[in-house]
Amino acid sequence: MSLSKLVEDVWGDEAPPSAIGSVRTYVYRLRQALGEQSDSFVHLVDGGYRLHIQPDALDLNRFKETAARARQARSSGDLRSAARLLTEGLEMWKGVALAGVPGPFADQQRSVLGELRLACAEEQLACEVERGRYAEAAAELSALLVEHPLRERVCGLLMTALYGAGRQSEALTIFHTTSHLLRQRLGVSPSPELQQVHERILSGRLELAQSIDLPKSAPRAPSPHAPAQLPAALPSLVGREREQEQVERLVADAQASSSVAICTIGGLAGVGKTAFATTVAHRLADRFPDGQLFADLQGAGPEAEPRDPALVLEDFLQSLGVRPGDLPETTQARGLMFRGLLANRRVLVVLDNAWNTDQVKHLLPGGPGSMALVTSRMQLHALVAAFQALPLTLMPLSQADARSLLARRLGAARAAAEPEAVDRIVRLAGQLPLALANVAARAAYRPQLRLASLADEYEAPGHCTLDAFASEEDQTLDVRASLARSYRLLDTETAALFRDLSGCPDPLFAASRVADLAGRSECRARKVLSRLVRAHLVSEVGPGRYSWNRLVAAYAAEQARNGLLGKGELTGW
Repeated sequence: MSLSKLVEDVWGDEAPPSAIGSVRTYVYRLRQALGEQSDSFVHLVDGGYRLHIQPDALDLNRFKETAARARQARSSGDLRSAARLLTEGLEMWKGVALAGVPGPFADQQRSVLGELRLACAEEQLACEVERGRYAEAAAELSALLVEHPLRERVCGLLMTALYGAGRQSEALTIFHTTSHLLRQRLGVSPSPELQQVHERILSGRLELAQSIDLPKSAPRAPSPHAPAQLPAALPSLVGREREQEQVERLVADAQASSSVAICTIGGLAGVGKTAFATTVAHRLADRFPDGQLFADLQGAGPEAEPRDPALVLEDFLQSLGVRPGDLPETTQARGLMFRGLLANRRVLVVLDNAWNTDQVKHLLPGGPGSMALVTSRMQLHALVAAFQALPLTLMPLSQADARSLLARRLGAARAAAEPEAVDRIVRLAGQLPLALANVAARAAYRPQLRLASLADEYEAPGHCTLDAFASEEDQTLDVRASLARSYRLLDTETAALFRDLSGCPDPLFAASRVADLAGRSECRARKVLSRLVRAHLVSEVGPGRYSWNRLVAAYAAEQARNGLLGKGELTGW
């Protein structure tokens, strides 16, 4: 090495005037240290010096040779010898390499040598883990991870060792801690290899070597099973062919682009959102072989409060094989665990009756191959905006589809015998699937009754429109109760407008007409009407033009008659 290079390596850009003299002094001392009888010596070359040394005289070379022998032993399956050799190599190290030696060259070499030592420590502990020495390896790996908290291989080995030692919850905690540090300090997610260790621990699929500390008959983690939680499928679904095709196209597009598929299904109470989502989910089930999850989020159910997403996640995670004691405490942590568990799976998640986007955001799969179907009687704008969900709005059935539904439920012969009565019932039911199902159920129990007589009953003077579609047995099948749950979602101002709209004789009305009735600006009227549109109680059929279903109008009239806020309410909103 040239004299100038030696000066640069020792002092860098801050070499003193005496640098060359100092180098010569150091070389002289080095020659004295080597001695005249040594096989190693320093001799002059053009403009510098060359050190001649026997390979095995340098501890670094002895270390590298030992590590190479260890790798060869490990590749041949001799883990015990590999671990012994790697331990011997590590024992050659005495503190930090080149400790106290100044200069940029020493700084660079310290980093390189430190990496060599760390890699050897990882290999030695990996051998211990593969030998099944989980408890011993976990203790050393814990200390090593404290020194190197962003070292993903150390994290993965520690997780495996903890899991093998029966400490699954600690293994999962280590993963979440390291993931947080990686995102916070480096802005990156855990590597696919580390995520795979996490997913396999969660699902109980991590293969472990037999521990030398356990008997051969020690129990293994339970095998995972694919959850199948979908409610019973309907025999048929009438009039939703176009929407079904849209969902199937979404799944195909998501698979082609390696993205998660999310679809939100909205519509008026009783329009058949749950039935549609369930039927479509059954049709798609074979595309999601790792399971189908279902949860009623009770966003507008008979219960007082929507379900806590943390509790939903608890159910989902346990269905996927996570033990109760391994569940994180917070909703966010459970959501991270849920997405991590689904990362390498193809799972269909059906979230029925959602309250809002905040309730569902931690329940959505995050990786490609999975899908979420979300139903709600509210428009979930944030879900569409933030997660690029496909919004589908189900409308009441067409006249032809409503006739077809009744024919299937009552029998084709009975429906064909009284086509005019069928049309009257369809009109009375507002072409709403839930109302038609109620009529069909009553008619099925009265086979001797002509359909015309049934329609006459529903149109009899003094007969409340919604009474024909009530259900004393199940409130979820009662049209009035279903509409009431949507009505309760409205704020005071919007509820007042909803009641007063019952005074409009035409099911079609303009925002300007509402503004005139209220004595307010049309801009204000549109804003309040937009809330009714969001709740699917009113439909916007054109710019500034709206309509509503006859059963919704009937319910609004009932609420107005009940005098909840008295007369002249349009002026109060």
